[in-house]
Amino acid sequence: MAARENAVSDQSIYALQDLVKKIALKEKIEESREFASDVQSALHSGLAAKNPGLRDRGVRRAPFIVLIGANMPSILAEISFVSNPEDERKLKTPEYRQRVAESLYRGIAKYVNGLSGVRVASKIDKSSGQ
Repeated sequence: MAARENAVSDQSIYALQDLVKKIALKEKIEESREFASDVQSALHSGLAAKNPGLRDRGVRRAPFIVLIGANMPSILAEISFVSNPEDERKLKTPEYRQRVAESLYRGIAKYVNGLSGVRVASKIDKSSGQ
């Protein structure tokens, strides 16, 4: 009798573990989508300021290998296309790379500020190195 009860119990535990994994995956996907949206919005607004007519390519979902094993919300951000001569020219300028970096920071900060109990680092003071 004990063996029969344990067999049912083992099946229930595996079913429960599977359910918990599915819930966690769904939550991670939703959080990643929110994260991607915040970063995309910040990137577009930060780069469109000096590039009027810049197209907002939006957020897309795809099963990238580098993101599959992540246990936290995760995204990939396409900044520019090196196959595009205009993008290549811009990427060579420190000003453009700085705007990209600051836009990424703003998107990440917006996402993190929406989380409870998490703080984002402030900008570095260049004069003191802190």
